[in-house]
Amino acid sequence: MVSTNERKSWETFVRRPGDLREGAELPLALRDLNPGRKKYSVRHVVATVSRNPEEMPHVDTLFVRTVVGVLLPETWGITILRDLPIEVPGKPYHDFFASLKAAARDGDKT
Repeated sequence: MVSTNERKSWETFVRRPGDLREGAELPLALRDLNPGRKKYSVRHVVATVSRNPEEMPHVDTLFVRTVVGVLLPETWGITILRDLPIEVPGKPYHDFFASLKAAARDGDKT
């Protein structure tokens, strides 16, 4: 089990690596890579990411994959700012990334 002092490990999928903008609040779907009962569970969040994790406070490790599952060689740092609903609005089998962005915008209005 991961203690609260240890870095947690997450994984996300992006359409293009350039979609990850450092310092910006980004809606992401994260997959939990930490040992335990919740391993591989999905969490929708708004987070900030950095190529230099040591520069961020309370940072976890983020592994990035393309939409077809290719692991990118660079490891990122991630700070989760807030959770989004696990169910996002939109049409099934359409653009998930657009739906996740919409859910993040809707969360900002409340």
